[in-house]
Amino acid sequence: MRFPQLAQDLHSRGQSGTSVQPAAGRAPEPNEEAQRQALQRLAAWCYQYSDQVCIPGDRSGLFVEAGASERLFGRTEHLGKRVEQELGQLGYLALAGSAPTPEAAWLAAPERMHIAGPSHVRRQMGPLPLNRLHLDAAQQAAMERMGFRQLRDLLRLPRKSLTRRFGPALPDYLDRILGIRPDPRAMYHPPEAFSSRLELLAEVHACQGLLFPLKRMLEELCGVLRGGDTAVQSLQIVLGHEDHQDTPLNLGLQSPSQDPDRLLAVLRERLERLRLPRAVREIRLEAPTLLRFNAGQHSLFRDTPAEQQQDIRQLTERLQARLGSGAVSGLTGVEDHRPEYSWRPRTLDERPACTALAHRPAWLLPNPKPCVIEDYRILAGPERIESGWWDGRDCRRDYFIVRDAQGSTLWAFREYKPRRGWYLHGIFA
Repeated sequence: MRFPQLAQDLHSRGQSGTSVQPAAGRAPEPNEEAQRQALQRLAAWCYQYSDQVCIPGDRSGLFVEAGASERLFGRTEHLGKRVEQELGQLGYLALAGSAPTPEAAWLAAPERMHIAGPSHVRRQMGPLPLNRLHLDAAQQAAMERMGFRQLRDLLRLPRKSLTRRFGPALPDYLDRILGIRPDPRAMYHPPEAFSSRLELLAEVHACQGLLFPLKRMLEELCGVLRGGDTAVQSLQIVLGHEDHQDTPLNLGLQSPSQDPDRLLAVLRERLERLRLPRAVREIRLEAPTLLRFNAGQHSLFRDTPAEQQQDIRQLTERLQARLGSGAVSGLTGVEDHRPEYSWRPRTLDERPACTALAHRPAWLLPNPKPCVIEDYRILAGPERIESGWWDGRDCRRDYFIVRDAQGSTLWAFREYKPRRGWYLHGIFA
């Protein structure tokens, strides 16, 4: 697939994965596998700015087609600065340059150069030294012995002379820089899962010290999610220790999200309850399932039912992270006429099954409380409930809606079986 308009190149430099903080000493040398994985994550991250991303196999960097994104993100130099800044916040050193062709963009990136059109490539690229070109060392040394010092020196020679001296590969390379010859590239397609690994430069002994690197990893994840228009509802974080079993952390959300602040809020609650057995040396973050994201619309005052429900979900997520998943539950209905047996707890991912009854209160007392009916004014009733003979907890009651002297609306019943008397059982909100 050919880049139709503008190519943008990103040189990613740094240690294996993401740099956590400025190192006081010398950082470990990156290995090829870590570089490859980092480039794949960054390629998926770049999808939020373009759907045409290429990872060249013969060099460390990315090609991003940015011409179609100008209406959304502005001129390419502005987009380049934005990408450099955001990748810098993730711990990468990025150099962005743009040009009408991929090879020209690659040469422009170290100079942070942005070339507007094909007619400017020869003039602006001419002063580049030969060591900036994508040539093998033997070929470059031969050119320097012949007196060539800059790209313009090669562009001045006829193509036949270049072919005779250096073979057909060099003229082909120069033509791809200038846009004379097509330069098709294989596009990158992001995977349906996300995985990231970070080796810390120093041991981390406190949970609060993990927030900074984890925040960067979550922001990188959410950039990938925005690029693919996906979201996550569960995350798996593994804290690696030296000479000790890893510590797993599972984060669960009530609804899919691609908001790093929301994920960080849940993670912060989990870390406050965590006790590290040993110092942490590495962090692994995995999102095994990426879900389609439905952003929806938001009102100015966040007063729609959907937005209010979203606020409740986020509160529930934080309570579960702090208290444990079993400490927070919902309610669902049970087919039983007896009020105290007509509901049960449910897990939050289970859909509730409740039938709204206007003449039934929303709140029941833990146990019916004896009362004197003369203290209340009867508003409605009776409602006869006679049930439970099959399980040994049978009852016979007449329920009434009453009001006390303070104006509160209550639910009372007169019981005939198993004991006689008047009892308060519910409160109308």
